[in-house]
Amino acid sequence: MDTEKAHAAYMVLYKRLSIFKRLINSPAYQNQLVDEVDASQSTIYRALKQLEDYNLVKKQDGMYAPTTFGEIVYTQYERTDEIVRTFAESKRLLETRQEIGTVLDPSVARDATTLVTGETRLDLVYEYLEEQVSEAAKISGVVPTIFSAMVETYLTQTTANQLDAEFVFGREATEHVKTNLSDEFKTLINTGNFDAYSYSGELPMGVVVITEPVKHVLVVIHDDIGVVRGVIDSKDKAAVTWAIDWYSKHEAESTPLTLS
Repeated sequence: MDTEKAHAAYMVLYKRLSIFKRLINSPAYQNQLVDEVDASQSTIYRALKQLEDYNLVKKQDGMYAPTTFGEIVYTQYERTDEIVRTFAESKRLLETRQEIGTVLDPSVARDATTLVTGETRLDLVYEYLEEQVSEAAKISGVVPTIFSAMVETYLTQTTANQLDAEFVFGREATEHVKTNLSDEFKTLINTGNFDAYSYSGELPMGVVVITEPVKHVLVVIHDDIGVVRGVIDSKDKAAVTWAIDWYSKHEAESTPLTLS
């Protein structure tokens, strides 16, 4: 199937979604669909013919059922629909001055909680981030800035051997640590449970991945670095994989954070 036909199949599925969703549950005769989908005989006939023409459903023993191709297209539609709805409902989150469109993986919008500054008080956004870190046992992140309140959480958790953490800090975060938090970070690093790296390039967003006890990703969206616009918290497996890769890429291009 060429690209044009593939796109057409996707549009047919969207147009005939109510009928296809019914067939996902179980095969059905044409007359059943007339009653159950509340559509005319002619509408059901045309819909089934379209779905058949694009190999989305098949007819066997008089009953219609999704093809394997149809099931795959439907699954992808559902995933895409969730992503679009999540971002549409939180569009202010994406109105950042940072260029994140080409690097933010869409999978973070699946199985996600979003907090947007302006819709949620800023102190509650920070409180949410701190709560997620305090519950983590293993965490890694790539961050353009660092919040002093979070450092206290890191100190408490790593000193008690309750947290294994490693972070890549952007240029501004590195300078902030060296200027204002040097003693705290020396203590953190000396616990043996906290590794810190310095990255010289630009970081358009913060990406923190918690792998224990529950795998999920925190994406912190900024306007100017240090000015938080909001947070996406996703438990989607693909999002977790993307975040781990994002960390590994930046860690490989970083150097250990040195403190005088």
